[in-house]
Amino acid sequence: MNTYIYTAFDKEGKKISGKITGEDIKKVKKSLKDNNLYVIEIKEDSPPALSFRTVIRDEDVVIAIRELATFVSSKLPLDECLTGVISQIRQVSLKKVFQEIQRKIREGKSFSDALMDFPNIFPEMIISMVRAGEETGTLDRILVKIAEFLERRNRFRNRIRGIMSYPLFMLIISIAVFIFLLSFVTPTITRMFAQINMSLPLPTLILIKISHFFKAGWIYIVAGIFLMYLLVRKLLASEKGEEWKDFIRFRIPALSNILLKREIAIFSTTTATLIDGGVDIIESFQIARQVLSSRLLKKDIDDIIESLSKGGSLSLSFRNSRYFPALVTQLVSAGERSGSLAEMFNRIGEIYEEEVSQSSVKLANFIEPMMILLMGVVVGIIVLAILLPIFQISQSIR
Repeated sequence: MNTYIYTAFDKEGKKISGKITGEDIKKVKKSLKDNNLYVIEIKEDSPPALSFRTVIRDEDVVIAIRELATFVSSKLPLDECLTGVISQIRQVSLKKVFQEIQRKIREGKSFSDALMDFPNIFPEMIISMVRAGEETGTLDRILVKIAEFLERRNRFRNRIRGIMSYPLFMLIISIAVFIFLLSFVTPTITRMFAQINMSLPLPTLILIKISHFFKAGWIYIVAGIFLMYLLVRKLLASEKGEEWKDFIRFRIPALSNILLKREIAIFSTTTATLIDGGVDIIESFQIARQVLSSRLLKKDIDDIIESLSKGGSLSLSFRNSRYFPALVTQLVSAGERSGSLAEMFNRIGEIYEEEVSQSSVKLANFIEPMMILLMGVVVGIIVLAILLPIFQISQSIR
């Protein structure tokens, strides 16, 4: 028996949390549902020993799922389909995962139940869609949709990383140039000035002091930065830290808009994929909220789930939210009236993915010249501090 931590709404709409034991997540969720609880989030109290997460790439998982969809569409037994996929996988850890899944299926578990033992590779969204595919006999179509969703998510993530990589590269170069000048150039010039025995200008004295500090205490600087990183990471991992992080990042000009739209895009595309895969709307929201990093947006979604569980309309629930823009409310309302919610959530995801990409490009285009200017100013100050004594020497010679 495993122990699971859950968060749910009771029949009166009150949010509760607790622990429950069960054989697997599926049976635990059913038990909670039988007790009139709407599950928002559920996870194993202690992660399974077999995760393989550190060495498995998302791209490899996508390829494996696509190949499995092809095998399943040929109407072969699932065991044979998995044998075919395993023979094609080159990545050792992923091959072991699929071999373990095949072993569990041979022991009598369903495919969705077998996937539950690897939550770091197959999150709740994938498991719920696979379960819906098993129940409706459309597993091949569901697997294709999962692969398409993962590919789209990876493209979106890689596009944002690509946009922001150049400003990050410029920052690293700036730091490297600064360290090089302080560690190698400045000490050489300092020794030369020491031999002349002259009074140095204030900027040069400050530069020499900074250079000595870096050279003598670099190990303390590195240790201090590392300890600060660990401390900040620990603080941000706490509940108060998560709230503080949300409070700060949603109030940074320009960046806050990008972060909010990115969260909405991720939530919308996940919800669209789940609904299209046969998962009901409340369960889709419960699963989709888990992929978000913003506690504020999660709270909004919790309120929407609570409203829906009490019989409220979807459009009104979104209209009463704090962070979902009017465009989302309008499109959700249109989808609710026309019975095309999956299509509308997919459209919302496309709109906000494009807006995030455009806003990120604008932000990167603003940051790039700022980084160049900052690097120029820093290098200029260092060069000026070095040249001032030289000018002073030349004036004294005249």
